[in-house]
Amino acid sequence: MGLAFALGLSPAWGFTPPAAEDVPESITVRGKTHTLKDLTNPLWAQPEKIPEFVRQGSDLYFKHCVFCHGDLLNGEGLLADRFTPRPANFHTKDSIFDRPESYAFWRIMKGGPGLPQKSEPWNSVMPAWEDVLSEQDVWKIIVFIFDGVANPLTPDTPQEASLERGRVVYEDKCAICHGPEGAGDGVSAEQMSPRPRNLTKGQYKIRSTPFGKIPTDDDLHAMLVHGYPETTMPSWRHLPEVDLQSLILLLKEFGKKKFERAVKKNKMPEPVVVPEPPQFTLESVERGRKLFLQNCSGCHGVKGRGDGESTKKIVDIATDAIRPRNLSQPWTFRRGSRREDLFMTLRTGLSTTAMPRFSDRIHPDQNIWDLVHYVQTLSLLLKPQVHKNLKMTRVEGALPQGPEDPRWQQITSFFVPLGSQIMQGEKSYFTTVNNLWVEAVHNGKEIALRIRWDDPTYDPILESVTKVVESPAPPLPPHLRVEEDEEEEHLAAASPEAAQFPDALAVQLAGPESALDNLPYLLNGDESNPVTLWKWQSNPNGARQFTARGMGNTSPIENTSPLNSEVIFEYGQYSLVLKKKLDQTDPAHPDRLLPGSIIPIAFNAWDGGMKETGTRRSVSNWFYLIAD
Repeated sequence: MGLAFALGLSPAWGFTPPAAEDVPESITVRGKTHTLKDLTNPLWAQPEKIPEFVRQGSDLYFKHCVFCHGDLLNGEGLLADRFTPRPANFHTKDSIFDRPESYAFWRIMKGGPGLPQKSEPWNSVMPAWEDVLSEQDVWKIIVFIFDGVANPLTPDTPQEASLERGRVVYEDKCAICHGPEGAGDGVSAEQMSPRPRNLTKGQYKIRSTPFGKIPTDDDLHAMLVHGYPETTMPSWRHLPEVDLQSLILLLKEFGKKKFERAVKKNKMPEPVVVPEPPQFTLESVERGRKLFLQNCSGCHGVKGRGDGESTKKIVDIATDAIRPRNLSQPWTFRRGSRREDLFMTLRTGLSTTAMPRFSDRIHPDQNIWDLVHYVQTLSLLLKPQVHKNLKMTRVEGALPQGPEDPRWQQITSFFVPLGSQIMQGEKSYFTTVNNLWVEAVHNGKEIALRIRWDDPTYDPILESVTKVVESPAPPLPPHLRVEEDEEEEHLAAASPEAAQFPDALAVQLAGPESALDNLPYLLNGDESNPVTLWKWQSNPNGARQFTARGMGNTSPIENTSPLNSEVIFEYGQYSLVLKKKLDQTDPAHPDRLLPGSIIPIAFNAWDGGMKETGTRRSVSNWFYLIAD
């Protein structure tokens, strides 16, 4: 398969909604043709039932749409920053709210694949819902969206906060997730991870008060205003202050047993005070490293990637016992990633989780700041920027050999976000691999890619064929041990057995009949527009080449040069090198590896340990390899 493009033809990264002239005259859904200019929402003809339609539409929206378009209909859902173009913000000009409802009906039924070519349908993750939702379902979702955009605030805002007002606002904004009585059993709760908090327990993970104690009113206010990053809990800062205060009264009413107990015992907790941060020094970092290995690596792992030995016992996603935070990705921290935020988390712990507090009776403030300073060295300070163009560096002579070849350190790394595949087939709403790093090189005849991604577990069968280094259980081995007099335990190693489902990573390359302004659909193409897959999997360990015509429709590529692979797993991270001598059958053959040539590329990842297989996977948008 042969394809490359001139650099100057690289398409725009943004998205422009279809203009009026691009809307089709009619669409066919399940054999029924709808003329869009004459199509109206039949539900408005039943005004007495509109409140019920809004409720039903809300249930459907939170089941199918919230992960991308968000609780607030603003396009800021959990997966919003994983894909480009971003999900639609229904509050902005030229959204579906400013169009005839027939436009919304078309967009929901036909999704991204139904867009006109100028809108780049190949890069849109908006599913076509025509085989999932009925016409009535779609109209109810539209009623809910239109009502939500028209009424972003709960009507009839009072002058003073009250428990009664709190109930009204809660039922309007919160019950869909947290349930009618605050038990965390809302309509959409089962699809969320972490699940919505059970407010009746009076336990809050993020507080300024000691572990297990009730939060202050300021804590509850901060929770409502800031929301929780990387969860479906949004910020409610747009609500009137009187409504926020009313919600605080209701939250305390839901958990009144715990709140009243503190009042009766006259044991209202005092907030933990964060002292002035000391200077960041290398000596502090080294002390923090030792403290981290002693106290934190059992859960968070040696490199902080959430792969500690203890996770094998404490993690159970089915019961909402989620994994320890990946400390190498601070943009996912619920409280925040400032030094003061980390200090508070360590001092107070995270109630209802396995994250304990660091008591001041054992750990003075210096210990906490030392830990904070070390944790900050495990990651970048800011979330990496995403670039659509990925540089493929030309080198002379032999390409880097394996994942640990030092020459990779001199090649530019590019950050690629991935999102859960919730568009087609069996879906996985909370996949493990949310991003990866890629480096690419060529010498005019061969191409090599190094791809690195975090995964807290690995396929045990790899122990027999490649380098595997996992975060050890205490006591630590000599090279990590802090106390020199501890004796190393030697456990008899059993023969490794393969996981039920292999871990896997696929590189997707556009097919020969594609053009830069008409790429195959990002989900492995389709019958008319195939793609090439270079797919590595852990069992059997190796990489194979396929032609894909949609997910689940693949066939091996024969009569081509082999695709070589080498993989290692170290402290919660896979590092994979794919290398291929190019021939005329490849998406980038030697004649096309000229300076400025472009090869469209995308990525799929599977965490077999979380039973990700088939369509249950992480996926990326199309990116563009640019040859030196």
